Amino acid sequence: MKSLLDGFKALGPARLAALGAVALGMLTLLALLALRSGSTDQMALLYGDLDLRDSAQVVEHLARRHIPYRLAGQGSQVLVPTDQVAEARLSLARDGLPSGGSVGYELFDRGDSLAFTDFQQKINETRALEGELARTIRAMRGVRAVRVHLVLPRREPFARDRQDAQASVLLTMSGAQRLDKEGVQAILNLVAAAVPGLRPQNVAIVDSRGDLLARAGEPVSQLSAALTGEEIRRGTELRLARAVEEMLERSLGPGHVRAEAAVRMNFDKVSETQERYDPDGQVTRSSQTVTANSKNTEAAQAVTVQNNLPNADAGNQNGAGSQENRQEETTNYEISRTVRTLLREQPQLDRISLAVMVDGVETTGPDGKRTWQPRPAEDLDRIANLVRSAIGYDEKRGDHVEVVSMRFAADEPSPDSAGLFGLKLEKPDVLHLAQTALFGVIALLALLLVLRPMVARLTTLSPAHAALAGPNGTLALAGPNDLAAGAPALGGGSAAAGLPALPGAAGQAGMPGGVPNALLEDESMVNISQIEGQMRASSLRKLAELVDKHPQETLTIMRGWMAQEHG
Repeated sequence: MKSLLDGFKALGPARLAALGAVALGMLTLLALLALRSGSTDQMALLYGDLDLRDSAQVVEHLARRHIPYRLAGQGSQVLVPTDQVAEARLSLARDGLPSGGSVGYELFDRGDSLAFTDFQQKINETRALEGELARTIRAMRGVRAVRVHLVLPRREPFARDRQDAQASVLLTMSGAQRLDKEGVQAILNLVAAAVPGLRPQNVAIVDSRGDLLARAGEPVSQLSAALTGEEIRRGTELRLARAVEEMLERSLGPGHVRAEAAVRMNFDKVSETQERYDPDGQVTRSSQTVTANSKNTEAAQAVTVQNNLPNADAGNQNGAGSQENRQEETTNYEISRTVRTLLREQPQLDRISLAVMVDGVETTGPDGKRTWQPRPAEDLDRIANLVRSAIGYDEKRGDHVEVVSMRFAADEPSPDSAGLFGLKLEKPDVLHLAQTALFGVIALLALLLVLRPMVARLTTLSPAHAALAGPNGTLALAGPNDLAAGAPALGGGSAAAGLPALPGAAGQAGMPGGVPNALLEDESMVNISQIEGQMRASSLRKLAELVDKHPQETLTIMRGWMAQEHG
């Protein structure tokens, strides 16, 4: 530990500061890696908006498969590594997960169904049917969660009255979406067709906001009449705008067109009766002809007894007479008559106003710079004609269509835009390059500021280690250059104050070549009472370092001295 501290002290303030900077950089890199590994950048959404029961089942399945996961959204979202999303979904689909918080016909896949009673079998059948209906309804657009409750009457063998099946459906929509009347009718007919003995009017539908979408006992035909005028008008506007956008996006591209419609509708209910006569279409209905002929004669009779007698002969009596002929003809004609009764309850379009905004075009100049320009007037005219044909434009009705070219605020990024240093790099690629560069810089700094000084120091100290070995392999404490002139050597020659000479070559203490001048940092003389003459302080310090670094060899030398002294 002391040698390590001495080594750090020998590096100097500048190198210690550089070493601290390198250590700080490595700690920063490790923290960055830890944060990045713990973040969701490398995690992709496996399933979202899950029921808590589904989340628990999915997490348990992933744990058995040893797939890392992370929960988010208060447990409703499950995230897994990006490269394992497909594998995890296939594995979950094989086990029928997620089930949407309900069970279906897989409830009968268990092998212990024979142990169930008849009542339990009926309950399981109802549960399975409810679960399958919930899964089917949840597949509709905008529906996030569904609960279905069925009331199936029991079939009594001798019952005279039979109860009808009933159903209740609870819908949870995604976001602010609402189910329209067509969707309500679709659910009514779907549930009624899937359950035996269930009629659509016996199905009640409620959403999570508490709105009653379909009332049980209400005829299905009355649902369409429940639409308000505002709903019909808004639905017509959305339908027209969506039709125009879908048509123009095929040519202009997605996100480059926006349409808004405003309609004025007449919701008055009109009952009209018309009666028309066609004089040219007369038909003889009846004809009657009456002919009358009459003749009257007045006789010239004298007033006699003979004429007054009964049965008197009056043939020879001539007088004045009259005759009348009459003929009547009556013909009855039936004139063509049309009676028309018109009852109008559907709303009528009084006026359509449509505004269409299209994006301009981007052109690339000679310098490679992209510039935006509005669309030519010819293109706008063609677009206006297409729009008029699509919405059923009627000039007599006062319809109006306006098409303008304006720059959209949120432009899509150019496909030719380059990333970092002209390369198409995404965020993960940039982070990977940054990590690699940071690793390289830290390794280079460690090599230049830490390893290189340490290697140089070890290379410099290697001749001092050689001073421990004498010519015959024994250890010598100092060479001739370490002693001052006139000072006796410790090995061979005259011994110092009763200390025996070191074994080895007589008269020499062999450090070949002597100690380098770099190690002789202090040439001041130190008086030692036990040694005749003088000795350099650097030699004494080097001796202490050698003893500290090589304790076993020093102990061996001391034992040799003691053995020679007592020998």
